[in-house]
Amino acid sequence: MIRNLTWLLCAAWLLPAIAVADLAPAKGRLLVATEEVRGEIFAETVILLLAYDESGAMGLVVNRPTEVGLEELLEETEAIGGYRTTVYWGGPVEMDSLSALANSGASAEAAEEIVASVYRVPFDTALEKASAEPASARFYLGYAGWAPGQLDHELARGSWHVLPGSSDIVFADDPQRLWERLRPIEEYVASRGPAAAVWR
Repeated sequence: MIRNLTWLLCAAWLLPAIAVADLAPAKGRLLVATEEVRGEIFAETVILLLAYDESGAMGLVVNRPTEVGLEELLEETEAIGGYRTTVYWGGPVEMDSLSALANSGASAEAAEEIVASVYRVPFDTALEKASAEPASARFYLGYAGWAPGQLDHELARGSWHVLPGSSDIVFADDPQRLWERLRPIEEYVASRGPAAAVWR
């Protein structure tokens, strides 16, 4: 009990100070893989949902940095100058596509706010922001996608827990540890039911 509480307190900084009143999937929420998810594709993943509606769902895996640099994927390397950054594995769909998230961007043209201080932005905008401030943007190869009703089926099967998203999570300094750090919180929320509250 004490060990679980310690883990909960250590991980609580990742969530915004809100009550978890509705754990339904929605844009800006996180999907945290449960132990039911096995295999190399989605096991121990944390996914930020970019869209969820009657046409299906899509999101980006935010805790799997690769060993590939952005400069290795672009033919015109002069376009990024001396900037170097790690590309994240966003998911198994359209692995030839690049997406970008920025932790600011309300003034950027075509920026879409996903959750507070997290924006989906055009590639050029993200590159400009990252060149000036490397921690301000992240790039993802591919994405995760679900057909209509597919994610709901996986949730009913117990494959995912849904948590609130935040910029602290999406742009965490140690993304490889996100799943490990979030599990005590999602287990706590699951055990207490949808009215459970977690404070930062």
